[in-house]
Amino acid sequence: MKLPIIKGQLIILRQIKESDIDDRVRIGRHNEFVHMCGGDSFAGPQYPGRSFWENWYNKQKQEECAFIIEFDGKCAGGARFHHISQADKSATYAIGIFDPSLYSKGIGTEVTKLMLKFGFEELGLHRIDLKVIDYNKRGIRCYEKCGFKIDGVLRESALIDGQYYSDIIMSILEDEYQKLYTV
Repeated sequence: MKLPIIKGQLIILRQIKESDIDDRVRIGRHNEFVHMCGGDSFAGPQYPGRSFWENWYNKQKQEECAFIIEFDGKCAGGARFHHISQADKSATYAIGIFDPSLYSKGIGTEVTKLMLKFGFEELGLHRIDLKVIDYNKRGIRCYEKCGFKIDGVLRESALIDGQYYSDIIMSILEDEYQKLYTV
């Protein structure tokens, strides 16, 4: 699908481009980002070689509905819909901000609101859901602020650093979106 360019106040959502590889090389992989996505912890930032990020780039190009979050002219993260069902008019949402220096600046909230608008108004979805690890309090607050509600908990479904954590399933429905975001 050819994705539109979506401009917010802080960011731009756009398709991936080859120069994003250089931004990912510069940013590297950070423990907090990986851990909040449900990965095991590691010490200090990691800076894998360029080929690692070239593989990331090629994988991202294959995604059906994946946007790059551009902040200050550079790739800062990604947001996407996956498991898109035309029959059910539903999709699963995921977001990641790669650079920890950009956390708690409202970027995630702006991206999520723009993605909801795109999902409900452009894709014609009825339901958007997501899964978030229970210790990602910042993410949970963002999703609740944007209108997501907790559907349930997958108890101790993720083994991270040798300990079990629960995944929280959240969703927002089209009529809930309409009440929050349209006049």
